[in-house]
Amino acid sequence: MTFKNIIFDLGGVLLDLDFKRMNRQFYSLGIQDFEGYFTLKKQSGFFEELELGLLTPAEFYERLRQESQIDLEDGVIEEAWNLLLKDFDKERMRYLEKLSKKYNIFLFSNTNSIHAQCFEQKCLDQTGRSLESYFEKVFYSHGLHLRKPDKGSFLEVLRLAGLQASETLFIDDNASNIAGAQESGLQTIHLQSPRTVLDLELDV
Repeated sequence: MTFKNIIFDLGGVLLDLDFKRMNRQFYSLGIQDFEGYFTLKKQSGFFEELELGLLTPAEFYERLRQESQIDLEDGVIEEAWNLLLKDFDKERMRYLEKLSKKYNIFLFSNTNSIHAQCFEQKCLDQTGRSLESYFEKVFYSHGLHLRKPDKGSFLEVLRLAGLQASETLFIDDNASNIAGAQESGLQTIHLQSPRTVLDLELDV
């Protein structure tokens, strides 16, 4: 496997996620079937619209209130929603710094503006650096209006970054995303728990 560029997924690769913690909080708020709306592998329509940048945060909060028939304030929903995001692992971020000396590294995440604001602030607070500063470029689904595993999303990232698929490695924890990347001509590593990026045998 030879490559010049690496595109990383964020959640489950660089930043661990805690679905149980988030679901428990929504359950305590009265939304007892939150897993029916959102999991790693499946999202309800308006969650997908949020990830595609087709809903504003305010519109998302209102849709959740309508769907759940529970009247929660925006800030309460935001706080529960952001419980999905755990803290950054400084060792993983130092590893990124090492990799960036040899490879061009990029970030491509299916995410939304609410989570992005939260994890960008977490990174700055916990590492002293902005998340963007670790990468050549970052790509979020809500900014692209495209999301993994759609082949078009990978082709657009390659186009915007000026990369050749054959020279680029994509790392993700989701099998569907890996399949989409392979269909787009990317080299891939399917990173499955308990392995982390620190277990990758990349030449640094």
